[in-house]
Amino acid sequence: MVLPAHAAAGLPSEDPAPASNSTTSSTPPGDGASTGPVVQAADGAWDVPGIATEGWVLADLDTGEILAMQDPDKLLRPASTLKLLTALTVAPRLAPEQPYRAVKADETAEGSRVVLHNGLKYTVADLLHAALLPSANDAAEALARANGGIAGTVTQMNAEAARIGAVNTTAVNPSGLDADGQFTTARDIAAIGRAAFANPEIVSYLQQRAVDFPGKRAASGRVIYPIYNANRMLRDNFEGVLGGKSGYTSQARRTMVAAAERDGRRLIASLLNIGGNTYTTAEVLLDWGFANADKLTPVGQLPEPREAAPTFERAVVPLPEREQAPAAPEAQQAGDAPTAAAQSRSLALPSLSLPGLPSPLTVLTLLMAVLVVLRARVYWISHRSRTAWTSLDTWAASQAQSSRRRGPSDRRVRTGRPHSAAEAEELIGTPSR
Repeated sequence: MVLPAHAAAGLPSEDPAPASNSTTSSTPPGDGASTGPVVQAADGAWDVPGIATEGWVLADLDTGEILAMQDPDKLLRPASTLKLLTALTVAPRLAPEQPYRAVKADETAEGSRVVLHNGLKYTVADLLHAALLPSANDAAEALARANGGIAGTVTQMNAEAARIGAVNTTAVNPSGLDADGQFTTARDIAAIGRAAFANPEIVSYLQQRAVDFPGKRAASGRVIYPIYNANRMLRDNFEGVLGGKSGYTSQARRTMVAAAERDGRRLIASLLNIGGNTYTTAEVLLDWGFANADKLTPVGQLPEPREAAPTFERAVVPLPEREQAPAAPEAQQAGDAPTAAAQSRSLALPSLSLPGLPSPLTVLTLLMAVLVVLRARVYWISHRSRTAWTSLDTWAASQAQSSRRRGPSDRRVRTGRPHSAAEAEELIGTPSR
């Protein structure tokens, strides 16, 4: 089977030809001035490889201690690494088997797409796979719609970032595409990545190399094809890799959050505005971190969550009929902002959902049809009645006019009854014998 191009490859512009692993540039690209790598160790400074990245953080995944960093709090574009925050927001609220029916807007999403077909059903697990593996923007937006709406989900994303402690992160959309006011920092996105790796469900998605995805409808059913993880650290079997999420836009350039484990120690690296190859650069930083982790004195700390992650019932909500509004997600915890879609649905009249009864739209259509037929019948009867009386009046008038036109000679004389022979003789005066 020939696979769609978007299913068989990662982001086309994300990975230029790999540069040499031993880079020497110590000044990262970017508009702002860089303070250079900040490293401390027990026996002096260590030579951090020049990784041509504007802002980065290397931290212990378990303790949150930052082992090395460069411009960790500079506001930069996140690109698709922001999808980790989308997953952290949506996954706890929606059951993996929750169905979702794609809409026309899913087919026209900007940027990378897995190709969702208007009117076809997908599960939340399908959409999370598509958003986190090939980094599909249409899947990220569909997840927000399944959660009640894009505007409400973005509000929840910002609340989740604040809960994690990523106070310098502002989400504007669920996909990570460049947008006015959408920024993060290397420290914040590392904290978001750390929260994602603490969620076993999200980790299970990030570690998938390929999964089957439902495509368009065919005569034999849905077409199923594999989609692949764009994280080449998995495909290249980088030592101890736990997973990660990459991204690319014209303004953010290449971005990456990746984690690995060796000899019982787990490290996480976040890199924004990468000047070289996305995955090679992350591997260089992680390799250096594992080689020197025991010798390094922490230079900072990732923010800790302000409170425990909220829990939700995640009950599966059946899909409504196609002409009705999407079903609302489960009731949200106190403090969550209601989504725009949920607000609009709260003002609508409740729909009739008893089993075996037709929908209100069907009943209204039938009533309208009956009314049209009755009005047509009344019109037909009244029209026939008027026609009959008009014909009778016309006939009577014509008879009267015909009688006036005929003279006395034209009038017929009524003949009497026949007479017997005796009566006839008497009448004519015949003499009796």
